Amino acid sequence: MNLNNKNGAALVELAIILPLLLLIVFGIFEFGRAMFITNTLNNAAREGARRAAVMPAPINIDAYVTSCIPFDKTGLTITTNSTTTGPTPLVKVTVTLPFRTVTEMIPMLDGKILSGEATMRYEL
Repeated sequence: MNLNNKNGAALVELAIILPLLLLIVFGIFEFGRAMFITNTLNNAAREGARRAAVMPAPINIDAYVTSCIPFDKTGLTITTNSTTTGPTPLVKVTVTLPFRTVTEMIPMLDGKILSGEATMRYEL
């Protein structure tokens, strides 16, 4: 058996498998980033809801929630809903952000809306 034939076969196998392997690796990377961003949005919404629930005077929740997010905030939307009627007055903060991929190998994730929300009782 000729040694050159084995090297050529290994090169062909690498050429077939490498794109699939890279797709899997970058998919794991982008999915991990999406999970991190979603977790950060949930934490920011919880911090904003907690601040709104314990502060007696009206405050700027949007600026506080925005300061809790350490990455690009392009397209960030913050919605605050208060219900003071009923037996338990509540404040609900919802934070949404479109996901932008770093690598363009996973186009189905690009532009997907990630969100986080939190609801808390007013502390009277």
